[in-house]
Amino acid sequence: MAVYAVGDIQGCYEVLRRLLDAVDFNPEKDVLWCAGDLVNRGPDSLKTLRFLKGLGDSCICILGNHDLHLLERSCGGRNYKRDTFDDVLAAKDADKLLDWLRHRPLMYTDKKLGWCMLHAGLHPHWTMSETRKRAQAVEAVLRGDGWKAFCKHLHHAEFPDRDPKGSGLHAMIFTTAVLTRTRYCTSDGRFNWEVRTGEAEKEYEIPWYSHEGAAWRKKKCRVVYGHWAAQGLVLDQPHVLGLDSGCVWGGGLSLARLDVDEPVVMTVMG
Repeated sequence: MAVYAVGDIQGCYEVLRRLLDAVDFNPEKDVLWCAGDLVNRGPDSLKTLRFLKGLGDSCICILGNHDLHLLERSCGGRNYKRDTFDDVLAAKDADKLLDWLRHRPLMYTDKKLGWCMLHAGLHPHWTMSETRKRAQAVEAVLRGDGWKAFCKHLHHAEFPDRDPKGSGLHAMIFTTAVLTRTRYCTSDGRFNWEVRTGEAEKEYEIPWYSHEGAAWRKKKCRVVYGHWAAQGLVLDQPHVLGLDSGCVWGGGLSLARLDVDEPVVMTVMG
């Protein structure tokens, strides 16, 4: 059995299939991890969701910010001009696809394999255990009867730049932002949600994974993530692996085999 992780697909279905063919992916024995942003901006969000859902237990997907945006849109949220998932919302099986999507986790950990997957980043003050607890609180809401109300709040939220503490709505919105939108933050836990490039605006804002004293680094578990197309592949860090190579922006779609001593990365251009 092989375990593969793929970066942000964003509706690039044909490229995904070419990439899986290139590694002879076999869903009867292999497992595919998808690091969020399954949909939007690319041409085939509907095909992508149907395909991944159809893989069943052979596919583990987590939620990214674009996936959450799709859920928000399904609850009456605002349409953005670059959105490309109207086909999902209009599909006959839309309810089933959205139900499947909102039951995906925000993070996934395989302790035996020694890998954790999330979409964007981690808070420097949170341990892996605390992060998982916070993620599960948000997941419970998304999977419950109040998911539409939460998505409406999320859609209109101004994300706090610091942890509001507690376990209420603002804390869950902040947790969601950390796991699905993080790029830069300070060592004392202030997040910059605006900068999307590969360079920080301020010298004390550094990539979330670069804080040497981060609490989550105490756990010997490597992190695979996506989200940061402007930065591209991050292959030179011993504790993280960044796989967003910007397929939807004219780059490629990247996949890494994780069940080996050192990840083997392959990229297929879009």
